[in-house]
Parts: sequence; C-alpha cells; structure tokens
Amino acid sequence: MSASLPYKGAEWEEFRGLENPTERELVAMINKSKFYQLRFTVDDKGKMWAWDSDEALHGAVIFGMTGQKDMNNYARGVIGYFDINDKSGATPHKSGNLRVIIYNSRSVGTDFALKNRTMKAIAKRINDKGDDKVFWSDL
Repeated sequence: MSASLPYKGAEWEEFRGLENPTERELVAMINKSKFYQLRFTVDDKGKMWAWDSDEALHGAVIFGMTGQKDMNNYARGVIGYFDINDKSGATPHKSGNLRVIIYNSRSVGTDFALKNRTMKAIAKRINDKGDDKVFWSDL
C-alpha cells in the first residue's frame, strides 16, 4: 500500500482502497477485508478514502496521499458490522448492521464525515429499525 510509505505524492493506482466510495462499494470491501472492518478518512471538502483496517493507519494514509502530517484536519474512523446479539462486542462480525465510529468528534470528525455524500446517507439511517439501522458512535 503506497499510503503506508513515507513519501508525498503517491499515485492513486498504488493505493489499495476506495476514493469517495458508495455504500455498496464500502460493503463489498468490508466483506473482502481481513477483519470485516475498514478505516476511513474524510477531508474538509468531503473527499473520503477507505481501506482495509489491517493494511494501514490513518496517519500513514493521510501522509502518503497528501503529504500532510497533521491528521487533525481530517475526520478519522472505522466502519464495519455490528451484531446486537453479541454481548462481548470484541468479535469481528461477518454480517449485521453497519457500525460507524468517528474518532476525533471533538474537533472536526463528525462535521467533516457528514460532508461526504455516502457518510451522510448512512447517518440518515441511525434511527431506522431492523436491518437498515446504523450504529454511529462519536469518540
């Protein structure tokens, strides 16, 4: 993954992730990921990158794709599945409802995440019932 290497200007073709993905693309990539979870970052204009959470950390992707060392100008989080019947919450789930966790919600996290069309559409389903319900956490 080029974004995990310490240089500016990595080409998109070298990055094994998604740029401005749709929800369908996110779900397909979650299903292919090692632990059924993706990391993502969204900038102040709503541009989103998502990748397998096992491949790189947020800072490495931000630096590799933009050359910026300051991660505070980006929403950072993870998206995967959540099983309401699992009491431990520690097991990676292969299916279930979508779960979104925004890490830097005290600064720009949620505001920037909601500038992305896909994340905004996912957030609208927070109060839905059944299989369409989305679990959204701000940390």
